[in-house]
Amino acid sequence: MRHVIGIDAGGTATRAVLLDETGRCVGYGRAGAGNPTSAGAELAIGNHVLACENAIGRTGVVPDLVMLTLAGGLGADTGPILTAALAAAGIDTEVRVAGDVMSAYFSATANPTGYLVLSGTGAISARIVDGELAGLADGIGWLLGDEGSGFMIGHRVVRAAAADIEGRGPSTALTALVLAVVDEEGTPDEDVRRPEIWKLMRRVYGRRPVECADFAPLALRAAADGDAVALTILDDAVTGLLASCGSLIADDEHPVVLAGGLLHDGSPLSDALKARYPGRCLRAHDGTAGAALLALRALGVTADAASLTRIHETLTPLLG
Repeated sequence: MRHVIGIDAGGTATRAVLLDETGRCVGYGRAGAGNPTSAGAELAIGNHVLACENAIGRTGVVPDLVMLTLAGGLGADTGPILTAALAAAGIDTEVRVAGDVMSAYFSATANPTGYLVLSGTGAISARIVDGELAGLADGIGWLLGDEGSGFMIGHRVVRAAAADIEGRGPSTALTALVLAVVDEEGTPDEDVRRPEIWKLMRRVYGRRPVECADFAPLALRAAADGDAVALTILDDAVTGLLASCGSLIADDEHPVVLAGGLLHDGSPLSDALKARYPGRCLRAHDGTAGAALLALRALGVTADAASLTRIHETLTPLLG
């Protein structure tokens, strides 16, 4: 019986699952940050190896293939470097590398052709054809795109609060929500500006711009209570996201997988996508399951809907 490992390497954690060629998961391991871009290559690769070792555990299995999935620019050297690091740890195997849009897509469906729409801190859409990435839309960062993303929404939220505080814009329930978040920020002893503006400025300018995404959930809260400003922000986000993914998604019957924190069931963005693509939308699940299915595909064995179901059924107990 042949075995594979699927790795879902994220910015805060690396998760690996060991499974046999039928899709039965037999081992699971975790380690720290696994994104080489944000964590550094040495730390990330070390965590990939540790997660694999933890997944193998006492089984004594040496996998026939490891599928590593991670975000961002993968780098041509990632696969060979991990291959060498695993060999040094006594795991002599082939390594393949794919983007996390692929693991997100295949966490929800085994259909080899379809689409992914992701809205989290950033926003990106993908087209998958015959199991391969065939097209991308957006995902080009907060300066150039990320329409309908958490950054876009959060940025609009803090701008609306600032305008309300200074009387430059309409009153909005967002202001009180934002000020509750920034309340612990300091202010100058004496200044002609309102202290609320200082608190907001220190929070926003004291962190990376993309961290404006942290304010995006406030728009959902205020909109649920009927706040006009929040509703406008979300309407604009929906328009941007639909325009972006619509440039990629065809009017066919292939599935549209929804991923990311802003596309949870019941969110305005998720509802808009389900209305635009009725009967086609699926919710992404654990990316580790998608990496596992990709590993089976790379091994050349059956990786169908039954395989994905078996992966989910046998992975869940291992997660503890």
